[in-house]
Amino acid sequence: MTSPRTRLFEFTREVLSRTGRIVVIGDIHGDYSVINPIMKMAEDEENFLVFLGDYADRGRHGVEVVETVATLLRKYPERVLALKGNHEDYTEDGAPRFYPCDLIREARKKGRDWITYFRGEFKPFVEQLYLAAAIPNEVLLVHGGVSSKIVSLEDLRRPVKVVEADVLWSDPFEGYGEYPNRRGVGVEFGVDVTERVCRSLGVKRIVRSHEPMKALNGYYSEHGGRVITISSTSVYHGRPFVLTINPKNPSEVSQVFLR
Repeated sequence: MTSPRTRLFEFTREVLSRTGRIVVIGDIHGDYSVINPIMKMAEDEENFLVFLGDYADRGRHGVEVVETVATLLRKYPERVLALKGNHEDYTEDGAPRFYPCDLIREARKKGRDWITYFRGEFKPFVEQLYLAAAIPNEVLLVHGGVSSKIVSLEDLRRPVKVVEADVLWSDPFEGYGEYPNRRGVGVEFGVDVTERVCRSLGVKRIVRSHEPMKALNGYYSEHGGRVITISSTSVYHGRPFVLTINPKNPSEVSQVFLR
């Protein structure tokens, strides 16, 4: 799939100066119950929204969540940003690179021919998604994680396939080193890898989603506070929330529960 010219969204001083708070939204996974509070946040001109991916699957309303996020991207292009998650990882022909995939079955159940829906609606949506976002000198926002293959911001602006896979699929663990991920794609990265990548990219911490079970009741901090995991879905029986970042002082973060 084609992508934005650069796969990395880099917050400028101008954008940060006019933003009251950055609202980071984790995996939604077809949970339509969180959409109304998110839409209200989008309507507030003080907010800049960043979605971290995984819009469909698991929950029953992936089609509607994708439609809503696509609408927000069209309506508020200067203050709504969406990243790609591993559940947006498909071939050009509409075959998922993950399993199980619920969106195909959901679309058909709702009267959509999958290929027609994929080519006409879902693929154009995915093509708008960035791979990562960065608040310079402060925060890297990704869906999954990082790996030792990432040595500069250019690796995120124009990533090779293996770097994209690592960003979409990787997970942190409380140890040292880097190992093949048990998911079968990406890596499991330790404290030393996080420290090295943060230093190379000039950021202090990484905010990611991808593991909702880690963040059932609020954000989960590891690697000495350098990695924060969030979740904005209740499909794993957790309490959905968003993370807010103060753009004037990005070290200041808090969470807002969605229900």
